[in-house]
Amino acid sequence: MTSHRVLYFCLFVLLFNLACKKHTHDRQISGHTILLDTLNVPQKDALQDSIIERYRSSLEEDMNRVLVYSEHIMEKGTPEGRLNNFVADLVLEVGEEIYQAQDGGSIDFCLLNYGGLRVPLPKGEITYSRVYELLPFENEMVVITLSGQKTFELFQYLAESSAGMPISGVKLIISNNYPQTIVIKGQEFDITKTYKVLTSDYLAGGGDSMNFFFQPINYELLGMRVRDAIIHFMKEKHAEGETIQADLDQRIEVVNQ
Repeated sequence: MTSHRVLYFCLFVLLFNLACKKHTHDRQISGHTILLDTLNVPQKDALQDSIIERYRSSLEEDMNRVLVYSEHIMEKGTPEGRLNNFVADLVLEVGEEIYQAQDGGSIDFCLLNYGGLRVPLPKGEITYSRVYELLPFENEMVVITLSGQKTFELFQYLAESSAGMPISGVKLIISNNYPQTIVIKGQEFDITKTYKVLTSDYLAGGGDSMNFFFQPINYELLGMRVRDAIIHFMKEKHAEGETIQADLDQRIEVVNQ
């Protein structure tokens, strides 16, 4: 081995050993416990608290205002529930009012998610705060145009779901986890056609594993939140002197054979 090669070899061994050698350093970590409960609350800043109180009082006043009166309690259920039907129907109605399609087409049906409805609506007064509790999310209304095949996948998803998804504009009969009968606005489902589905941007993005919404033919934001559609609907009903109510109409029916 030449002297140059020996030198290079020694340098290699030296660098290899240095790279593999573990360097340990003693580290000291200290800390202390901060109790956060009703007995250990930092003293309030009087000035800050007075400023916050002004906004708090105003907000509470707004949130406690009555939007509308309900004739009965509305709860979600499976395969359908009064709350499911009420929310899906009103979102479809408001969506149809504000939707302006470039192709002149109309919305075929509405699909929302069961888990998105957080609390029931009581009988009697429905306040702003109750609607925010019902839908605490900032989800936007979206119209998705799907192929017939993707639309069938949507109904197959509903047939296999363990929870009744809020849906409007559809009559669905499920047999052995299969969509046996699909009727959309009075017309039998046709897999060769395209369909426009009103939903939320959360579901349109594949939320709740609704992958059939991926790669749609068209995606159109309506410029209104789902929660705002509910508030808009309730305010209109109240202004007209009407109350709200919802029925179970077997729009989703399970007939396992």
